[in-house]
Parts: sequence; C-alpha cells; structure tokens
Amino acid sequence: MSRRDRNSLEASTGECRRGFFAYRPTTRGAFGEICSAVLLSLLLTGCGGSTPAPASQAVEPDRPASNSGPVGFAQRVEEKVDDSIDLSGVDPNDIFDFAAAPLPNFLTTGKAPPSRLEDRFVATINPGAGSTNFQADAPSVRNSNAGTGASVGSLPAGFTAIADAPIVDGWPSRIVCKADRSEMVFVPAGNSVVGTGDGPDDCVPEVPVSLSAFYISKLEVNVAQYSEFRSKSIKVGKVVEKSLNVDAPSDFPAVGVAWVEARAYAQASRRELPTECQWEKAARGSLGLAAPWGNGRPLWSEPRKAGQVDPCGMFPDDKSVYGVLDMAGNAQEWLLDFYSETNHEDLAIMDAARRTNWAGPRRASQTGERVVKGDGPGWAAWFRRGVRMTERSPIIGFRCVLNLPASQ
Repeated sequence: MSRRDRNSLEASTGECRRGFFAYRPTTRGAFGEICSAVLLSLLLTGCGGSTPAPASQAVEPDRPASNSGPVGFAQRVEEKVDDSIDLSGVDPNDIFDFAAAPLPNFLTTGKAPPSRLEDRFVATINPGAGSTNFQADAPSVRNSNAGTGASVGSLPAGFTAIADAPIVDGWPSRIVCKADRSEMVFVPAGNSVVGTGDGPDDCVPEVPVSLSAFYISKLEVNVAQYSEFRSKSIKVGKVVEKSLNVDAPSDFPAVGVAWVEARAYAQASRRELPTECQWEKAARGSLGLAAPWGNGRPLWSEPRKAGQVDPCGMFPDDKSVYGVLDMAGNAQEWLLDFYSETNHEDLAIMDAARRTNWAGPRRASQTGERVVKGDGPGWAAWFRRGVRMTERSPIIGFRCVLNLPASQ
C-alpha cells in the first residue's frame, strides 16, 4: 500500500472515530445503550471496517463490562437500584416534587398542611376493576364555624368537645372523657357490615347492618388509666383485681382484665363496651374494608407480629377512616356481645329492622363466653373468637364507646 493510500485510510478512520464520539447519545438506560450500539455498528460498517470493535469499546467508561450478553432493559433497571438509600429519617409530612429534579431524584418543596377530617378518605378498589379505579368513603362534614347554622348535639355530662374538632353530622368529631382523660372519635350513623364472605365458619357470611351514631375510644385503655380506676374503686369498697401487666409502662394497654372488670370500668364513666357491630364499623368503615387501612397489606414502620403487645398508638398506620388506632394489632379486645358460633348466619336471615343496632344473641354457644376481636389472621378486622368472661389473658384488653341518642 502506498503512503498516500495509507494516509487516506487513516484520515477516514479518524473521521469515523470523531463521528462516533460526536453523535454518541447522552440518554442513559436501555434505549440509550441500544442507540449507541446501533450507531457504532453503522459507523464502523460504513467506514469499511471489517474487524468488529472489541467488546470493551461498547461499554461506557463508568460502567463495568458484563459477561451475561448484551445489556437489556431488565438488567439496566437492576443496575439502577440503590439499596443503600436510607429513608428512616424522611418526614412523612414532606411534599416531594419529582419534576424539579431528574429521576430517580426529587426535591423537598415544603410541608403538608395539617390533616383535616373533611379531607380524609379511604380508597377502595372496585371489584373486577383495574387497580387505577377506586371509590372513596368519607364522613359527611359540616364545620360549625363555616356559617352553616347546623345545630350541635349536646354531649352527656362528663364529656367535652376538643376545641378545634370539626362538626360531623351535628356532633364534635373528637371529644374527651373527663373520667380518664381519654380521647374518643365520632362514628356517624348509617350502614356497615359485619363478617366476611370467605373466612372461618363463625365469621361468615358478610351481613349488612345499620347503626346509630356513637363515639369510640381512639386508643385502648392503658395501664395507668386502669390502675387509677382500680384505686378509686378500692376506696369505695369495691374489689377490682390488678391488670396482669400492672408493672408495665403506663402507656401499654391494660391486659389480663376479666370481662366484668372491663365493663365496670366503662360503666363507671357512663360508657359501655362496644358491640361487635360497632367495633367492626369503627375498624372497617361503612364499606366493610378488610382492615382499618383498606384491603391491602399493612406498611408497618417496624416489625410487627400477631400477639405482640406494644404501647398504645405505637403503629400510626393501624388507623381506621375515623381515626381509631390499634384495631388490627396490639391487644385483642373484649366486646359486649355473647359469643355464638352461628351469630352471623342467624343475623343474615333477620329482617333489616332487627339488625339495626344489633347487640348480639341472648345467650352464648358456650356458657359465659363473650366476643373478643382484634389481632386476627392477616390483620383482618372481621376476625372473632369466644372467650370465657372470667379469663385473664395477657393479650386481651378493651376500649369503650359512648352511645348517642338514636334520634340524632
């Protein structure tokens, strides 16, 4: 080959190399890799190169070569996963803007405004519909400060409304019981369900019921509250046993309390134990969700397992649409109803009028058994079991309800 021919060939090759680097796409990811490979192949072929470029030339300088073949979409996605990211310190009230920074990055642009009851809703997947279709369930809210003129119901003595609580259906959405300083939340009147269409024999079928409005304790009765009640009872000559976990931290639910003592606590403050229908509505909302947060799996902030007893309210995601906490996990809870294995079957054949404010059967399947709910399999709120009233279980506690007049 003459010197002139050799110089011409070197000049052509150099032009091709300059063309490759000039046109190399900057797009990252699978599409960019494919474009780069195709363009490189065309350039080398067009320049008359008969020898394929070494594999190392097709790999970006900041990425290692792979021995598993061409880089595909799945492989590129896997390479982008960064398991070292720690989100434990992220404030859930932060507002993120994904458009302000290249993906997968984001910028924090501010804080979310305080949560309002009137903005709260539960999204439920419609049966047979795609995952993008849902319906919302939320209580109707009338704020007494909004000039609607709606009258506010008169609370019984011993209870007071929380100052900034919105008015829901004519009642304060949050109140305080003066007897034990516990917060209670409002559950509006209306329809709901008990039971399930697919579960243990004593939990089927799912039955529609109708309830009057009521208040229910936001949290279970804790060790400090129960110990104070016991001390006051002893002073007036009443015998009340200690809770089994009397030496536990004060904010743990009081467990190991017999049914009669739990009911005595409720009645001493002009309240009652919840009925099964009330408990399920407070936990499942009017749509009959499987769990307080909806029909999906829970997202606990830390490991949680069945039978685990923790401080009240430790898992804020265990919250129903009405704001009631610890109805899926934490201690199981005594209810007012006698336990009957056929309760739901019997309820299903009753007329609608008899199912209104249903408080359970007149007798138990086994003498002295009452319904206990909570901490069910898969955190299901429809779970129920019967426990003898005299039993003092280390995993059974209770909470209270305040019944409102049926006419309001």
